[in-house]
Amino acid sequence: MNIFVRFKHAIGIFFHYYMRPNINKLGFCGKNASLGIPADLKNPQNIYLHEFARIGRRSTIMTMGNSKFIMKRGCLTAEGLVVVTSNHQQVVGSFLSGGNEDNVYKDIIVEEDVWIGINVTLLAGAHIGRGAIIGACSVVTKDIPPYAVAVGNPAKVIKFKWSIENILEHEKKLYSEKERFTRKELEAYRENYKF
Repeated sequence: MNIFVRFKHAIGIFFHYYMRPNINKLGFCGKNASLGIPADLKNPQNIYLHEFARIGRRSTIMTMGNSKFIMKRGCLTAEGLVVVTSNHQQVVGSFLSGGNEDNVYKDIIVEEDVWIGINVTLLAGAHIGRGAIIGACSVVTKDIPPYAVAVGNPAKVIKFKWSIENILEHEKKLYSEKERFTRKELEAYRENYKF
Protein backbone atom coordinates (compact mmCIF):
# COMPACT_ATOMS: atom_id res chain seq x y z
CA MET A 1 0.00 0.00 0.00
CA ASN A 2 1.28 3.44 -0.93
CA ILE A 3 2.67 5.51 2.00
CA PHE A 4 0.34 8.42 1.14
CA VAL A 5 -2.72 6.13 1.21
CA ARG A 6 -1.64 4.78 4.59
CA PHE A 7 -1.12 8.30 5.92
CA LYS A 8 -4.54 9.39 4.64
CA HIS A 9 -6.11 6.31 6.26
CA ALA A 10 -4.36 7.04 9.58
CA ILE A 11 -5.52 10.68 9.53
CA GLY A 12 -9.08 9.50 8.84
CA ILE A 13 -8.97 7.13 11.82
CA PHE A 14 -7.56 9.88 14.04
CA PHE A 15 -10.30 12.35 13.11
CA HIS A 16 -13.05 9.71 13.40
CA TYR A 17 -12.08 8.58 16.90
CA TYR A 18 -10.18 11.41 18.52
CA MET A 19 -11.86 14.64 17.46
CA ARG A 20 -14.80 15.72 19.56
CA PRO A 21 -18.05 14.40 18.03
CA ASN A 22 -20.27 17.10 16.61
CA ILE A 23 -23.09 17.25 19.16
CA ASN A 24 -25.18 19.23 16.68
CA LYS A 25 -25.58 15.99 14.71
CA LEU A 26 -27.23 14.22 17.66
CA GLY A 27 -31.02 13.82 17.66
CA PHE A 28 -31.00 15.80 20.92
CA CYS A 29 -28.30 17.09 23.23
CA GLY A 30 -29.47 18.68 26.48
CA LYS A 31 -27.75 21.21 28.71
CA ASN A 32 -24.42 19.94 30.08
CA ALA A 33 -24.70 16.59 28.28
CA SER A 34 -21.31 15.25 27.17
CA LEU A 35 -19.58 12.54 25.18
CA GLY A 36 -16.03 11.55 26.08
CA ILE A 37 -13.51 11.11 23.28
CA PRO A 38 -12.70 8.94 21.55
CA ALA A 39 -16.28 7.96 20.68
CA ASP A 40 -17.57 5.94 17.75
CA LEU A 41 -21.11 7.01 16.80
CA LYS A 42 -23.14 5.33 14.06
CA ASN A 43 -26.21 7.35 13.00
CA PRO A 44 -25.79 10.11 15.60
CA GLN A 45 -29.17 11.59 14.62
CA ASN A 46 -30.75 8.65 16.53
CA ILE A 47 -28.89 9.44 19.77
CA TYR A 48 -30.72 11.50 22.40
CA LEU A 49 -28.77 12.75 25.43
CA HIS A 50 -30.80 14.74 27.92
CA GLU A 51 -29.61 17.25 30.52
CA PHE A 52 -26.47 16.21 32.46
CA ALA A 53 -26.26 12.83 30.65
CA ARG A 54 -22.57 11.93 30.41
CA ILE A 55 -21.02 9.13 28.41
CA GLY A 56 -17.46 8.05 29.17
CA ARG A 57 -14.52 7.81 26.80
CA ARG A 58 -13.97 4.99 24.31
CA SER A 59 -17.69 4.36 23.85
CA THR A 60 -19.38 2.91 20.77
CA ILE A 61 -23.02 3.74 20.06
CA MET A 62 -24.52 1.97 17.04
CA THR A 63 -28.08 3.11 16.37
CA MET A 64 -29.20 1.18 13.36
CA GLY A 65 -32.29 1.66 11.18
CA ASN A 66 -34.83 3.93 12.89
CA SER A 67 -34.02 2.67 16.39
CA LYS A 68 -32.92 5.17 19.01
CA PHE A 69 -30.63 5.36 22.01
CA ILE A 70 -32.20 7.63 24.64
CA MET A 71 -30.35 8.57 27.81
CA LYS A 72 -32.37 10.77 30.13
CA ARG A 73 -31.16 13.43 32.55
CA GLY A 74 -28.59 12.90 35.25
CA CYS A 75 -27.13 9.61 33.92
CA LEU A 76 -23.46 8.74 34.02
CA THR A 77 -21.47 6.02 32.29
CA ALA A 78 -17.87 4.98 32.78
CA GLU A 79 -15.53 4.27 29.87
CA GLY A 80 -16.23 1.67 27.22
CA LEU A 81 -20.01 1.77 26.90
CA VAL A 82 -21.26 -0.25 23.92
CA VAL A 83 -24.80 0.32 22.62
CA VAL A 84 -26.26 -1.78 19.76
CA THR A 85 -29.89 -1.17 18.80
CA SER A 86 -30.16 -4.01 16.27
CA ASN A 87 -29.98 -7.77 16.23
CA HIS A 88 -30.17 -10.44 13.53
CA GLN A 89 -33.45 -12.34 13.42
CA GLN A 90 -33.07 -16.10 13.21
CA VAL A 91 -35.37 -17.83 10.72
CA VAL A 92 -35.91 -21.60 10.66
CA GLY A 93 -34.42 -23.15 7.52
CA SER A 94 -32.40 -20.09 6.58
CA PHE A 95 -28.83 -18.90 7.05
CA LEU A 96 -28.12 -15.38 8.23
CA SER A 97 -27.47 -13.10 5.29
CA GLY A 98 -24.92 -10.90 7.05
CA GLY A 99 -26.70 -7.87 5.61
CA ASN A 100 -29.36 -5.63 7.07
CA GLU A 101 -32.38 -7.40 5.58
CA ASP A 102 -32.67 -9.81 8.54
CA ASN A 103 -32.11 -7.16 11.25
CA VAL A 104 -34.57 -6.37 14.02
CA TYR A 105 -34.36 -2.83 15.43
CA LYS A 106 -35.36 -1.85 18.98
CA ASP A 107 -34.85 1.33 20.99
CA ILE A 108 -32.64 1.36 24.07
CA ILE A 109 -33.83 3.64 26.87
CA VAL A 110 -31.90 4.64 29.98
CA GLU A 111 -34.17 6.46 32.42
CA GLU A 112 -33.00 9.28 34.72
CA ASP A 113 -30.34 9.06 37.44
CA VAL A 114 -28.74 5.81 36.19
CA TRP A 115 -25.13 4.90 36.85
CA ILE A 116 -23.50 2.53 34.34
CA GLY A 117 -20.12 0.95 35.11
CA ILE A 118 -17.09 0.41 32.89
CA ASN A 119 -17.34 -1.72 29.73
CA VAL A 120 -21.10 -2.27 29.89
CA THR A 121 -23.00 -3.42 26.79
CA LEU A 122 -26.63 -2.43 26.16
CA LEU A 123 -28.39 -4.53 23.52
CA ALA A 124 -31.51 -3.91 21.44
CA GLY A 125 -34.65 -3.48 23.54
CA ALA A 126 -32.88 -2.87 26.85
CA HIS A 127 -34.72 -0.52 29.21
CA ILE A 128 -33.02 0.60 32.42
CA GLY A 129 -35.28 2.02 35.12
CA ARG A 130 -34.73 5.29 36.97
CA GLY A 131 -31.98 5.29 39.58
CA ALA A 132 -30.59 1.85 38.65
CA ILE A 133 -26.93 0.83 38.81
CA ILE A 134 -25.42 -1.45 36.16
CA GLY A 135 -22.21 -3.17 37.28
CA ALA A 136 -18.96 -3.26 35.31
CA CYS A 137 -18.78 -5.55 32.26
CA SER A 138 -22.51 -6.34 32.39
CA VAL A 139 -24.61 -7.07 29.30
CA VAL A 140 -28.15 -5.67 29.53
CA THR A 141 -30.65 -7.43 27.27
CA LYS A 142 -34.01 -6.65 28.92
CA ASP A 143 -35.78 -4.43 31.45
CA ILE A 144 -34.05 -3.47 34.68
CA PRO A 145 -36.45 -2.09 37.32
CA PRO A 146 -36.04 1.31 38.97
CA TYR A 147 -33.39 1.60 41.70
CA ALA A 148 -32.14 -1.95 41.07
CA VAL A 149 -28.49 -3.04 41.04
CA ALA A 150 -27.86 -5.43 38.12
CA VAL A 151 -24.66 -7.27 37.20
CA GLY A 152 -23.46 -10.05 34.93
CA ASN A 153 -23.99 -11.47 31.46
CA PRO A 154 -26.90 -11.33 31.02
CA ALA A 155 -27.42 -8.66 33.69
CA LYS A 156 -29.50 -9.86 36.65
CA VAL A 157 -30.87 -7.90 39.56
CA ILE A 158 -28.92 -8.76 42.72
CA LYS A 159 -30.40 -6.16 45.07
CA PHE A 160 -31.99 -2.74 45.24
CA LYS A 161 -29.91 0.38 45.76
CA TRP A 162 -31.87 1.72 48.76
CA SER A 163 -34.76 0.94 51.02
CA ILE A 164 -38.18 2.11 49.89
CA GLU A 165 -38.07 4.90 52.48
CA ASN A 166 -34.75 6.18 51.10
CA ILE A 167 -36.08 6.07 47.54
CA LEU A 168 -39.18 8.02 48.53
CA GLU A 169 -37.01 10.64 50.24
CA HIS A 170 -34.67 10.83 47.21
CA GLU A 171 -37.60 11.22 44.80
CA LYS A 172 -39.18 13.91 46.97
CA LYS A 173 -36.02 16.02 46.61
CA LEU A 174 -35.67 15.59 42.84
CA TYR A 175 -39.12 15.14 41.31
CA SER A 176 -42.49 16.84 41.36
CA GLU A 177 -45.27 14.94 43.09
CA LYS A 178 -46.77 13.71 39.82
CA GLU A 179 -43.37 12.36 38.63
CA ARG A 180 -42.54 10.39 41.79
CA PHE A 181 -42.97 6.67 42.31
CA THR A 182 -45.48 5.74 44.98
CA ARG A 183 -44.72 3.29 47.77
CA LYS A 184 -47.12 0.84 46.13
CA GLU A 185 -45.29 1.04 42.77
CA LEU A 186 -41.91 0.48 44.41
CA GLU A 187 -43.22 -2.49 46.41
CA ALA A 188 -44.64 -3.98 43.19
CA TYR A 189 -41.22 -3.75 41.49
CA ARG A 190 -39.60 -5.54 44.43
CA GLU A 191 -42.15 -8.36 44.62
CA ASN A 192 -40.54 -10.16 41.68
CA TYR A 193 -37.10 -10.26 43.33
CA LYS A 194 -36.24 -12.30 46.41
CA PHE A 195 -32.63 -12.15 47.56
